[in-house]
Amino acid sequence: MAEYEQDFLKAAREWVRKMDSLFQRYSDDSLLASIDQFFQNKQIPTYIKNTEDEWIVTYQLPGVTKDRIKMFIRDNRLIVQVTEDESQEIKDDQKDLYHFKQFTRSRESIILLPGAIIPSTLKADFRNGLLKVKARKQRINKRDLLLD
Repeated sequence: MAEYEQDFLKAAREWVRKMDSLFQRYSDDSLLASIDQFFQNKQIPTYIKNTEDEWIVTYQLPGVTKDRIKMFIRDNRLIVQVTEDESQEIKDDQKDLYHFKQFTRSRESIILLPGAIIPSTLKADFRNGLLKVKARKQRINKRDLLLD
């Protein structure tokens, strides 16, 4: 093999090593790190806000795409599921190594719907890693009770 071919193979192998390193070791503030951290936590970060007219639930889902989110209502509960399917293939012809890894991770949040909302007004919006679920509240008339 000519010397320039050996130099090219050496450079190509170094490039492959660097690419593997990029996906296997990344900084703590990178997008890949936030995705890993999201799935390592058992709870989906959830915030509930009750106003006079509206009930709003916000889920933090960094790095999650819309197609990985499932939402449904069952027995007066709002259920949000997030799944991740991943496969990784590593080939190293120099070391005669082949490694294939595939897994699925899933997280779920279940929230009891308050009785004061109108179920037909439930709407969801997903933007920039935030899933917002809103519903209008029923007007409840208040009255004072007189004591005898």
